Amino acid sequence: NIEAMKKLLFACVLIAGMGACKEASKGLQQHITGRMNELLVVAEKNYWNGPVGDTIRAFFGQDVAGLPQAEPAFDMLNLPAQFFDKNLKNHRNVLEVTISPAVDSTVVEYYDSPWAKTQKFVRIRVSDEKEFYRVFDENKLKIMGIYAKAEQDRLVAVYRRTADVAIYNLFKNKYHILLSAPSGYYVNKDTTGFVWFSSETPRDSKGVVFFTDDYEHESQFNDVVMIDRVNEMLEKFIPGPLDGNVREVSGPQGRKKITIRSFMAVDTSVPYSVIPYKYNGHYAVLIRGLWTVTNDFMAGPFVLNAVLDEERGRIIYMMGYVYYPNNEKRNMMKQVEAVMNTMTFDYRDEGGKKK
Repeated sequence: NIEAMKKLLFACVLIAGMGACKEASKGLQQHITGRMNELLVVAEKNYWNGPVGDTIRAFFGQDVAGLPQAEPAFDMLNLPAQFFDKNLKNHRNVLEVTISPAVDSTVVEYYDSPWAKTQKFVRIRVSDEKEFYRVFDENKLKIMGIYAKAEQDRLVAVYRRTADVAIYNLFKNKYHILLSAPSGYYVNKDTTGFVWFSSETPRDSKGVVFFTDDYEHESQFNDVVMIDRVNEMLEKFIPGPLDGNVREVSGPQGRKKITIRSFMAVDTSVPYSVIPYKYNGHYAVLIRGLWTVTNDFMAGPFVLNAVLDEERGRIIYMMGYVYYPNNEKRNMMKQVEAVMNTMTFDYRDEGGKKK
């Protein structure tokens, strides 16, 4: 009847309105606080200043792989629970640890954006220290992964919103790749199958090198083969500051002039790490290590991402690097990696056609 229909319509409108209010409240969430790669540990001082705190600091403060000097994965702050109020609940990464005999059952809980957008909150509640060590050891890799991915996702989201149009269009139109570098990056070299772009200041430099190869055999993903291929391209396209300079040298037959060859290269004299993984579902290999410049003193960390694009039969090489002598480089490397991780080649155009 008409009355029943009116009631049903009213209920639908009410439910829809509640959903809209819920979405609106999510949209009104505050922004996160804290510095990049910073972790707030909510725990009582007697635990933070003892073996429990030592365990947390040792894990989250472990050295970042691939950097020339020791830098921690996360910078850490501690706060007792009674001071964890509304003024501090917006921190980007929070680990809350409660150790008390009043806890009757162990709890490990994960929350996404409880008080602020993109926030990651993890709660551990245990009855004693022995149980904490067991639970922490079982879950620490997952917790670290959540915080690390969140930091990268935040940067990727920002870079996609603030993408430099020239770089974006270059990769889309020429290579069928969506890649977002923020303003401040400029193309240094764009030649057949090779692109080098970077952000330069008087103090530092961070950049990305890109090229592709036809995929022919799985042996192309051998790390030695990949590094040799990268070095071949770096020597060809990225000269050092002294390249082409003339120098006098002494020899058995007197002094003579030589022309200096100087170019960027992966430093194979130091160890590097190799990790096969999936990049957006595609086979990939990630290599971290140090680069150098032959016949010069320039050097720094790099990360190489080699991804198989099966549909186009190509391997995409993307190498990010940082130059910032005598200074910390962790956050700069994270920024370069985020630029690389904006890369998408499985996308559709406005008409829904796969590119």
